[in-house]
Amino acid sequence: MAKRYRRLRGDTAYYPFAARTGLRARQRRHARWLRFGGVAALALAAALLIRQTVFNGGQPAPPAPDSGTAVLTATAESGRVTVAPLAATRDALAQTDAADAAARQTPETAATPAPGQTDGVLPQYRALYEQNPDIVGWLRIDGTDIDLPVVQTPGDNEYYLRRGFDGLYATGGTLFLDERCSLSQDSPTDNWLIYGHNMADGSMFGQLTRYREKDFWQEHPTFTFDTLYETGTWQVVAAVDTVLGADSLPYYTFFDAGTKLEWQQRVDAITELSLYDTGVTPEYDQQLLTLSTCGDTSVATDTRFALLAVRVED
Repeated sequence: MAKRYRRLRGDTAYYPFAARTGLRARQRRHARWLRFGGVAALALAAALLIRQTVFNGGQPAPPAPDSGTAVLTATAESGRVTVAPLAATRDALAQTDAADAAARQTPETAATPAPGQTDGVLPQYRALYEQNPDIVGWLRIDGTDIDLPVVQTPGDNEYYLRRGFDGLYATGGTLFLDERCSLSQDSPTDNWLIYGHNMADGSMFGQLTRYREKDFWQEHPTFTFDTLYETGTWQVVAAVDTVLGADSLPYYTFFDAGTKLEWQQRVDAITELSLYDTGVTPEYDQQLLTLSTCGDTSVATDTRFALLAVRVED
């Protein structure tokens, strides 16, 4: 019977009544499942939207700055601040061969204390560390909504790619430090690389691309990134637009350099791509920081925008 009436529509007069009744029953069940799925999808989308907008994607509120922390600011008139290099950064030439080999391996999270132990953690970050021991620092850029925690998960580098600081699903994820970076005060990697989504609503690193404009850089030549143990002010060196695989020495593979020559080659490869001249030239013994996000996703998904900065004296 199925073959005989295969080409007949269910509402035709020649279609057997029993077959027509069964077909309509299946259609009603199918419609109910579609309605149920649609309602569930709308409820999930609404929940994610509320979480992203009302609850900031699971991100915590910015901590109150410690009263003893000095803040370095710059005005539009000054263009950029003139500062001295931070003397406490690592001199790679003084390391032994064994230390160089160890630095090229995947390091552990930078001297993270055991859960519940906050000795040495800055007062303003102790509560956040108690809430989530994956936190390694806090990034704040004036003129943007970037005032967010930074996490790190060695062994599962992209754990927070779609998770909020609270560990629950979030479309914007959380800013995270590459697992190959070490914030250790004794042996930090030469370059710290922080990733974040370029969100269309401007959250996470959605406003980092404002640094494409030279005027914005002139008004905000510095920003702050604090580790759990010390505050840090950073001066912008270069703003870069690139495409994955297009560069011989891409910024996203630069974590440590074995020699001063290699370090200089890496820095030059980034600064040569800069969208404008900042006039800032890092020195070999200064700590570097790179902020990375997607570029113009409307053109291609493999575009990247990065901001290279150097640590300076507070």
